[in-house]
This record gives sequence, C-alpha cells and structure tokens, in this order.
Amino acid sequence: MRAERLLRLLLYLQTRGQTTVAQLAQALDISPRTIQRDLEVLSLSGVPIYSIRGRRGGWALLPDYRTRLTGLTPSEVMSVFVGATAHVLADLGLDASSELAVTKLIASLPEATRREAEYARQRLLIDHAGWDDRRETPRWLDLTRQALWEELRLAIIYADGTEPFEVSPLGLVAKARTWYLVAARTDGRLRTYRLSRLTSAELTSTPFTRPPDFDLATYWAQSQREFQASRPSYPITLKVRDHAIRRFRPTTPMLPASDGWWILHTDLENPHEAQAAVLAQAGAAQVIAPPELITMVREAALYIATSH
Repeated sequence: MRAERLLRLLLYLQTRGQTTVAQLAQALDISPRTIQRDLEVLSLSGVPIYSIRGRRGGWALLPDYRTRLTGLTPSEVMSVFVGATAHVLADLGLDASSELAVTKLIASLPEATRREAEYARQRLLIDHAGWDDRRETPRWLDLTRQALWEELRLAIIYADGTEPFEVSPLGLVAKARTWYLVAARTDGRLRTYRLSRLTSAELTSTPFTRPPDFDLATYWAQSQREFQASRPSYPITLKVRDHAIRRFRPTTPMLPASDGWWILHTDLENPHEAQAAVLAQAGAAQVIAPPELITMVREAALYIATSH
C-alpha cells in the first residue's frame, strides 16, 4: 500500500512539476502530514527531490529525472495494452505512432511482464463503437488540435450561424466516434461544439491564456450531468417479453411477471417516442402506465390493423 502511494506521488511530481504539499494532498487524497513524510522517504531513498521555500515554493524533481517503471502488475499491463481506442488514434494521425510506442513499451518490460502484455494483446480487443454508429469525418480536427497546442484563438461559424466568432480552444473530446471541441467564448463562458457542425474554422494569430484552474475531465463530466438533467423525460412502465428487453434501458431492477414476461420501468423523451418503441416490438411489449400511452398504442394498433 505504501509503495503504491509513493509511486503515485513520484509520478504526479514527474508529470506536473513543482507542486505544494496542499496540492499533492488534494490530488492524491492523502493528508498533508502523510505527504510530508512520503516526500522525506523519497528523498532518503535517493530520489532527486528538493523543496523550494517561499510563497511560490513547493516540491519538485530535478528537471532531467525520469523513473523507469518495471513493476507493472498483470492487471495494469492489461489496462495499458488492451484499452487503446484505435479509431481515435487514427483520427489524430497517431495510429502508427501508437503501435510503435506499444512495441517499445513491451520491449522495455521484464520478460514475465512482457509475456502478459503480448498475451493480452492477442486475446482481447475493445471496440467502443456500436453496430449502428456512423463515424463522422473530423474535418476540422487537425486545425483545432493545432490551435490547442499553439494556444491560438479560432474563428468559427457554427451550425446555422452566418457570422464567425472567436473562441479559445481548451480541449478535444472523442465520445464514441464523435469529436467535440471545448472552448471559451470571448466573454469567458465555456461551451462545447460538435466538430461536424462547424461550417467554417480559421486559425487566428491571437494568443490566449489557458485558465490555470481548467480541467478537461472535470468539465466534461459536469457537462454530461447537466445534459442528462436537461433532457425531456417521459417515464413508462411496460410488460416485456424476454427477447425484447434489450430494446429498452431499465431505470430500476426488473421484476418477473409470468412465463417469459418482465415488468420493466424505463424513461423515454416523449409520448410519441414511447408509442413507436412499443409498437416496434410487435406485441412483445405491453404498456402498463401511463394511461395516455395505453390509449395511444391501442389507437395506432387499430389503425394499422384496419389499413392493411
């Protein structure tokens, strides 16, 4: 446990640079006193770590120091070598580099761990896309990535707009096969833009300062929560046959009803979507609630029966 904690501390300093004890304690979820002891342990162990005094002080590693990690566990090896998302790397033009990097990483591992890595790569593949996914051509991906790296503003026209406006790109997010740009407007508000809906994008020569407290993963998680909360909600209760369950997403644990039938609660966006979803099951889904949906399904089924 302590060795793992020390390794996390060392890696954090190696990737983030000079950091205060308070920042380390918050990032690693460890008490400041424990952080202080661990820093002293690392120093006594020969790690070139030093403290900087004063208001802008903290702890840091010597600039050229890098640790070699050869103690990967089998589960850690599997997570590294199986979890790559190939289509994202291909979109970024990094698929060849990724394969070369994996080859180098495997070659640097001890013999036993190398066998674990090769074993996992030959037997497990993670495909994050669904069967009905349509891959979007990331037309503006290279330009937005350049703006991100060089910290230059972009002038974009979005969706049905006609006038360009400037944004400061803060991050790119690949969700399944769709790319999104997270950017700050000139008034400081953060917005998310789907790259495929950009009708124009131009790199400007105007630099911007990235907000020091912005964290892409935190923003994206909050953005998804807000999106889910803002979606229309139409809860329904159904009686569904075994083979039709996969057509719905239960919001609570299902209950057995009778031979091959289950009581299922789910949530759709509106009554018409619910009506279409039930009718598409050709009798394998029956509405229990709400009453208005029962009426809608009956009327639609009667119309279908009398018109054929």
